[in-house]
Amino acid sequence: MPENRLLDETWLKGAKGDWLELKGKVTYPSRAQVLEMAVQLSRPVPGHIVEFGVWKGYSTRVIRDELWRSRLWDPRQSRKRIYACDSFKGLPEGYENLAAGTFATPVPRLKGVRIVEGFFEESLTPELAAEVHRVSLVHFDADLESATTCALDWVTPLLSDGCLLLFDEFTGEDPAEYRAFLEWSERTGVRTTLIALFGREPSGKGDMTDRRALFQVIGERKRQKPPPLTPVRLRRKLMSRW
Repeated sequence: MPENRLLDETWLKGAKGDWLELKGKVTYPSRAQVLEMAVQLSRPVPGHIVEFGVWKGYSTRVIRDELWRSRLWDPRQSRKRIYACDSFKGLPEGYENLAAGTFATPVPRLKGVRIVEGFFEESLTPELAAEVHRVSLVHFDADLESATTCALDWVTPLLSDGCLLLFDEFTGEDPAEYRAFLEWSERTGVRTTLIALFGREPSGKGDMTDRRALFQVIGERKRQKPPPLTPVRLRRKLMSRW
């Protein structure tokens, strides 16, 4: 194998039509698995969890359930709230192969979640920022570059040292989140580092694979890895005797 093959960008970003060959032959981590890991990594970071782009609430429920599970064994997590932001009116403009209005849905019932309804330009207010105050995990799933930029700008003053930024479709047929993140990073100077990059199926019904990306904000404080929850420690201790 040529040495430069290891740095082939198609592995990192995908390539046009690659899903046609890969479909049914690869096992990408599910959105739920990625979200659960992000919630666990954010446990030592103070602040709430905010999601931009909710649709029917599938990912919000995963975040909520993982946070509830963590609360049983880590009392600090009981201080965290979940804010789910969406207009629920669908895309305001076309995106990739999706028409304007796609993802329109009734507001889902999400027990224990603070629903923030409305397009970001109107719903992401200074009053809401004061209420949230600080974030530990942010999940971006707004698809459009304009919406992602709006969400990034609003959340910037709320970022904590070590908080996690998860992008649902960082690269793909139309890497809108990538463009928004790159422009935001250069403009604001917020320092982040890539924690993980996950392959995923196309989200826009195209034929090119997408990537989920998880970043961490670099602050002045040293960060510690979250210790395993008690059930995990007990299981590992028991298994070590076999």
